[in-house]
Amino acid sequence: MNLEATRLRNWYATAQGKVAADMVGSAMTRWLSRSTVDRTLTLGYPHPYLERIRTWSDQVFGASPAEMGVMPWPVQGNRFAQVRADALPFADALFDRVILVHLLEAVEEPHAVLREAWRVLKPLGRILLVVPNRQGLWARCEATPFASGTAFTPGAVRRVLEEALFEPRQAGFALYLPPWMGQRWHGFAPACEQAGQRWFAPFGGVLLNEAQKVVLARTPLGSPLETAKKRGKAIIPLTGKPSVRVRVRHKP
Repeated sequence: MNLEATRLRNWYATAQGKVAADMVGSAMTRWLSRSTVDRTLTLGYPHPYLERIRTWSDQVFGASPAEMGVMPWPVQGNRFAQVRADALPFADALFDRVILVHLLEAVEEPHAVLREAWRVLKPLGRILLVVPNRQGLWARCEATPFASGTAFTPGAVRRVLEEALFEPRQAGFALYLPPWMGQRWHGFAPACEQAGQRWFAPFGGVLLNEAQKVVLARTPLGSPLETAKKRGKAIIPLTGKPSVRVRVRHKP
C-alpha cells in the first residue's frame, strides 16, 4: 500500500487537489445522480467526494485498509472503519452501491478486493471504480497521488471486473487539465474538461468504471438431479404424474 491517508488529505487541501476533486467529483455526480440508493459503501480514500456521494444515498459508510490509515468523517458520528480490503467486516448483500477511490491501484491483489465488494453488494448492485488512467498525464506526475501504484487501461479494468463476476455497464474519463499547470490556469479546468470529453477522451487523468453484480444460477453439486444423471436413473418431475420418463444412459 503506497497511498497514505494523511498524504492524500494534505494533497487534496492544495489548490491542485481541490481542482482535481471538483473535476472528478463532477464526473462521478453525473453517474450517481441517475439513481438514489439506500446504502452505499466507500472503500479507500473517498473523502473529497463524500458529500456528493451522500446526496444520492440515504446512508453512506466508509472503510480504509489498515496500511492506508483512516481519516474520520464526522457526520452523525464517525462512519469510517479500518479494515482488510480483502476481508470486509460486513454481511453478504448489504449494500446497493460500492465505490472505490484511491484503492484498487494500490493493492497487490485487485481480484480479491473486487470479490469482497461483490460479496457485500446486493444482487444487481453496482460498483463504481475511480482509478488512474495509464494513458493520461496525471499518472506520469509523481507530485500527485494518481501516479502512485498501478495505473490502468480501459481494457485492464474491464478484465478485472469481469473476472470478479461484474458486468461492465459504462466507462468514462475525467481530469484533463495538465497537472503541471499552475494555479492561475485552474480557472480553465471546466473548459479543459469539456474539450477533453469531446476530443481527447482517452487521455483523461482518471478512469471511471461502473459495473453490475452478476449472480449466476446453477444446480448445486450433489443435488438429486445431478445424482440421478450420474447413476443413470429415471428423472421424474417432483409434482404430478410424469407423462414421459427420461432415462439417462452412459455411452460405452
